[in-house]
Amino acid sequence: MAGLQYNPADLEAYGCNTTEATELRLVRPNAASTRYVEFNPEFTYPIFGEQEIAFGYKDLAIQLYYASGSLATYFHLDYAEKFQGVASSSAETEPLAADDIEGKLRECIPHDYMTNYDRFLEKVTEDEASFRPLGEKVHEYSLKDGKDQFEIYKSSFSSEKFRTYHERMQFFMLLYVEGSSYIDSEDDKWSIYTIFKREDAADVTSYHFVGYATLYPFFCWPDKIRMRISQFLILPPFQSHGHGSILYSTLYKESMARHDVVEMNVEDPNDSFADLRDKNDMRMLIDADAFKGLKAPVSNEFVDMARKQYKLTKRQMQRCIEIYLLQHLDKRKASDYKSYRLQVKERLYKFNLDALRDMEANERLEKLQETYKGVEEDYHRIIELI
Repeated sequence: MAGLQYNPADLEAYGCNTTEATELRLVRPNAASTRYVEFNPEFTYPIFGEQEIAFGYKDLAIQLYYASGSLATYFHLDYAEKFQGVASSSAETEPLAADDIEGKLRECIPHDYMTNYDRFLEKVTEDEASFRPLGEKVHEYSLKDGKDQFEIYKSSFSSEKFRTYHERMQFFMLLYVEGSSYIDSEDDKWSIYTIFKREDAADVTSYHFVGYATLYPFFCWPDKIRMRISQFLILPPFQSHGHGSILYSTLYKESMARHDVVEMNVEDPNDSFADLRDKNDMRMLIDADAFKGLKAPVSNEFVDMARKQYKLTKRQMQRCIEIYLLQHLDKRKASDYKSYRLQVKERLYKFNLDALRDMEANERLEKLQETYKGVEEDYHRIIELI
């Protein structure tokens, strides 16, 4: 191997984008063949590095297949050609070799995955009949005129079986949620809510994993807690069907029912989750007639009363009030529109005080107006979602 030499152009052919190369499947059996749904990750940099490049393979396919309920896992690397390596020209440099893809994955997934495809299919068939969701069922619902049935379960890490199950499902979080990391499975204070699709056939009932969310309680002086949504994911095959809204509403109702919980908040929500949160909080508040007859300016006393009653953060309650007011605002009434703008700008000024205080007065006003315009445009977009 020491005599092998390659030029850079030859080596480029052995580079593959790991996000494009990764194939994810949820697999289930049926009488005639094996059914599956295939999808790809959003990104793979948490596993393979910032560049998302694997070296050493042509036409690479990183195959990770899961039994759709138990998430029993099959792993296989498929490729047209593997780089055979180049010996180092000196003792100080590493020899050039193909990346250890399996080794990198083993840092992120449980080591009980299978590499024999036939054995994996046997496991899929076994689990179809035997797998049952772990934890306490807290909600069930249907989509498409009742044809598809779904159930939500609440679990914790006090269950060793669930801890093992969580080790399998948490890998999806790395592939779809920016900046995510694994939570501490030794901490029993975590609450984990999982969604499963239930299918009732003549001779068997089967369950299929849809997504999950995690919540953590934080102490709130003197004797209450704040519940924080830490992670939230609906797998791509089930997105845009309403599962996220139903899961979020379930988490909210669970928190509302607890006398020791004073607030439910969200840890660093991305844009899509912020939309889901705004949409569902607004629907809940409108259904409760929380803002009936409300007009700007709205007092701080009302904001504090409403946020405590509905267990939302102060900023989220202010946003919901502003969205509601804009939804019912007649902009032709100049004084009403001015009162609304001043209320929103007052909140924006306080929220961005550190950035605004060092600006000249004219620059500060321009920046505040620019920020306000962006907020109003975004509120109109959210109103369309409600």
